[in-house]
Amino acid sequence: MDVEKIKKLRPIIVVVVILVILGFWLVPKFFHTSTGIFASGTVEITEADVSSRIASRVTSLEKDEGQQVQKGETMAILDNSIVAAQKDAAGAMFANARDIYTRSKNLFESNAISEQQFDAAQAAYISSEAQLREAQVMFNEATVVAPWSGIILRRHVEAGELISPNTPLFTIGDLSQAKVTIYVPLTQMTMIKYGMKAFVEIDAYKGRKFEGTVTFISGEAEFTPKNVQTQDERIKEVFEIQITVPNPEGILKPGIPADVDIQI
Repeated sequence: MDVEKIKKLRPIIVVVVILVILGFWLVPKFFHTSTGIFASGTVEITEADVSSRIASRVTSLEKDEGQQVQKGETMAILDNSIVAAQKDAAGAMFANARDIYTRSKNLFESNAISEQQFDAAQAAYISSEAQLREAQVMFNEATVVAPWSGIILRRHVEAGELISPNTPLFTIGDLSQAKVTIYVPLTQMTMIKYGMKAFVEIDAYKGRKFEGTVTFISGEAEFTPKNVQTQDERIKEVFEIQITVPNPEGILKPGIPADVDIQI
């Protein structure tokens, strides 16, 4: 082959080489096969209603929706006038029963009263002490505190509102750990094991993978929940799988749609 022909073929050779290189780079991306199980779910966190065991009026609300709270931090204050009076009454009864018990003990030791009389004084003393402890507990219920650290998801009452015992005042969530529930068919469920690594992605942080593990595998099949979009999907029998994800930055918020890739 003469030099002139080689010169004419050179551009074609260059193009072919470039196409070959691009092929090695692009083909794996378009035809990559993964052994992972992919599904979508919704981010959830542990939630708890915060309430009081007394009936009272809400004096003030110290926290509101969206705010962070620490364990033991005051969230609301209730009118304590009634429980304070009950505590004072219980304290007076305890002091009186204690004095009677002390005198009865001395008299019993000197054989001045019967054992039955001493037992009655001792029982009254023990009972009054328990009533005082209970009154103190109910008095403390007038100050509503966070049971653990988290974020306030909902506030259910207003200042000045009269509440009954165990009325939810707030709902708080623990953002330190999130979970995503997905549903898979039997063919995929049999491949999933406890402790398997999984990656969670959300739209707001595309490309960032939050690493978690499989912490729950349902042992019973169920029909796909109604919140799944299509009717065809809803009539399928599936198994519930939960993935738990550490969430120290609090990025994974409850209700956010998430994609899950379980590494098989």
